[in-house]
Amino acid sequence: MARKILRSAKKPSLLIRDRDLLQQKREAVAEAAFELFLKEGFHRTTTRDIARRAGVSAGAPFTYFKDKEDILFHIVSQEQDRAGEQLLNALSHQIAEATRTGADPEEVFNGVFSTFLRAVDTMRRFILLAYQETKSLNTETRQALMARERRLQALIGEAIRYGAEQGRFASDNMALKAHNIMVLAHAWATRRWAFAGEMESIEDYIVFLQPLVLAMLETKAASERPNKGRQQPTTIGRRVTEGQGEVTSK
Repeated sequence: MARKILRSAKKPSLLIRDRDLLQQKREAVAEAAFELFLKEGFHRTTTRDIARRAGVSAGAPFTYFKDKEDILFHIVSQEQDRAGEQLLNALSHQIAEATRTGADPEEVFNGVFSTFLRAVDTMRRFILLAYQETKSLNTETRQALMARERRLQALIGEAIRYGAEQGRFASDNMALKAHNIMVLAHAWATRRWAFAGEMESIEDYIVFLQPLVLAMLETKAASERPNKGRQQPTTIGRRVTEGQGEVTSK
């Protein structure tokens, strides 16, 4: 009578290590592609270039990604998702506290605004890549990225809306104003060369930009108030960041 040979199942810990290794290699390929996309451009970079930079075989990138567009989408979207969640948490906290305590709308907005700009500073390489290479994505992927942008814009819009409900900010064109704020913030990443010799850090840019943004948002009556009661932007922004966790990037 033949004896049945029993094979031992693969240990769960080994499966976990395999998944971890797979993720590490996937991220190594993505990081290699990211550096090449910024330096050489999306179209000039080949999957063979990416594999060589990542130290893997020529066909290995296709083990982790469908194609080059999939790599690009992964690079940009993972950072937007991470920042979006952190900004959402910061905004939700600020609005909830404002509703509960009747906080000053300007202070609420300043906190969200400063947190957003610090996120832009952290992700500036990813934002630059998105501006450079979004045109290289197919329609479906490009629309997904645009949806993420609209989500971030909506977060800023909520802070503006709170100020409008309290009578501090004008209630017209709130979505357009939120969009303009995003463009101004992204300039720190996309036009960094323009700030050379003028502003050394994102804190300098926040101090410079905040009065201009508030002037765009405020009602006529609010803009005529004395400025001596106005909070300093760096203090407010750091209060939000300390309470909610900094926006981080790999």
